[in-house]
Amino acid sequence: MFDYEYWGFGTYRAAVNMALEEAMLLRAKKKAAIRFFDFAKDSVVLGYAQATDVLKKRNADVVRRITGGSHVQTGKNILAYSIAVPRDSSFSGYEDMRAYYAEKIKNALEGMGIEDVTADNRASSINIGNKVVAGHSMFWGVESALLHGLILMEHYQIEKLAARIELSGRKIGPRIYSEYDALKNAPVILSKTDIAKNAPKRNDAVKRIMAERILAELTKGKHASAPVSAKTVAKAMPLLAKRYGNDAWTEERSPSFTHEQAEEIPGEELNGGLKKKLGYCLYLQVNDRDFRRMASND
Repeated sequence: MFDYEYWGFGTYRAAVNMALEEAMLLRAKKKAAIRFFDFAKDSVVLGYAQATDVLKKRNADVVRRITGGSHVQTGKNILAYSIAVPRDSSFSGYEDMRAYYAEKIKNALEGMGIEDVTADNRASSINIGNKVVAGHSMFWGVESALLHGLILMEHYQIEKLAARIELSGRKIGPRIYSEYDALKNAPVILSKTDIAKNAPKRNDAVKRIMAERILAELTKGKHASAPVSAKTVAKAMPLLAKRYGNDAWTEERSPSFTHEQAEEIPGEELNGGLKKKLGYCLYLQVNDRDFRRMASND
């Protein structure tokens, strides 16, 4: 569908990762791009229109992304992916783009021998055994679009996570079901595949293998190598200064995107008020029936 640039796999601090996301979106006006990355340390990533009320402790980096939804914690236990493409009518809308790339990621997981993988486009997730293992969100720009997300490679250190950010509960029928339990019950890639089973740093090894499988699924081996370099990062520094390294953006979402830049950030108003009391992003759009199953310890 596109002739992609491959920006490689890199580890950066959270604010630099967010700046590189916008840099890739801007580059995609002319050239589609794919990037895989992780985070140098645990970080909390807020949704575009989310208030900061979910932060219980400020003992990790906190950043705000350009896509909608709510908070997630990122760190060495996740593999993050980004795909940015020009708005050239290849997709009829953002739902079409989301479904296309979700299917590609699902296929890559199946190619690693993982069974019972499904894409739930209503919840913007990839599931294993009907439980979320990956989630993604989108920016539908005027000239380019971006889909990015994360895949759970290993379990969170759930007690540390719960002490850092709010995890919500839902009353479904007579019972309360919690995001804490849903995350404890979540499938993770390293327990679902035997690939690199004896590697000394298995998490890192499987991340790179998974990135290669997703890249192959997306490009069929035809892409230009354009790894993120010091020059790439330097070009993203004005974006870091304007937004991602700036407290006004993190705390207040200032400056907001304009209608000249974004046709839509799904689920959000570009310059609306910040939303409070949002649940964890992986489960934000999951319906009650499915969430009850994900959070149940029965």
